[in-house]
Amino acid sequence: MQRLPLPETVPSSVEVWLLKMNLQTPVSDSDLVLLSEDELAYTSRFRRHEDQVRSVVTRAALRRILGSRLELPPDTLRFIANHHGKPCLRDDAGIEFNVSHAGCFALIALSTGGQVGVDIESRDHEIDVKSLGAYVFSPLERKSGLKTDEDFIKHWVAKESVLKALGEGISEHLQAISILPGEGECYRIEHECPEWSGIKAWSIKAPDGYAAALAVKDDAAFSALKTFQS
Repeated sequence: MQRLPLPETVPSSVEVWLLKMNLQTPVSDSDLVLLSEDELAYTSRFRRHEDQVRSVVTRAALRRILGSRLELPPDTLRFIANHHGKPCLRDDAGIEFNVSHAGCFALIALSTGGQVGVDIESRDHEIDVKSLGAYVFSPLERKSGLKTDEDFIKHWVAKESVLKALGEGISEHLQAISILPGEGECYRIEHECPEWSGIKAWSIKAPDGYAAALAVKDDAAFSALKTFQS
């Protein structure tokens, strides 16, 4: 597991870890012992061995990182989820997290300064950009010229990371927010929802053949907006 270098404009309160997995090896007992009964039950529903490995290894790695930050045994951590299924620590510890995995890689993002979302996807897909683009991308995004498979994947990971950071359902809000090219690795984000104020996103380093993005929501920005409006 390695900590990824992030764009300079990403807040220093955010870190992202890259985890490479061997999907052919047996699930490790040292990982399984860290998981809760609910996590074990969730993992057992996967029929493919590689899906079980991704789930167990990623969850165990998350627990180890959080346990180290909080100075708590990893197996004692307890999680809850919002109504869209985004997990967080049951006890407010001042640290937010998000995970994503694709192929033999996983990303784990941590933040002590706001909500965080991360996504990684393989570029090794043939995509019907025209058909899927009409569903995934807003009219403003389609006007920006998203025509190739690479365009689609790069913007998909950015949009998914943003909606994960916001804690919103992915499919319900695809058309409500536009992710557009910005300066350097930072995207420009357009929306009309005051509650989403303070959201930012970046393209981040990914292994060859993959695309990845990170999003952070500064909750202080929304608090300041509400104060100004009142």
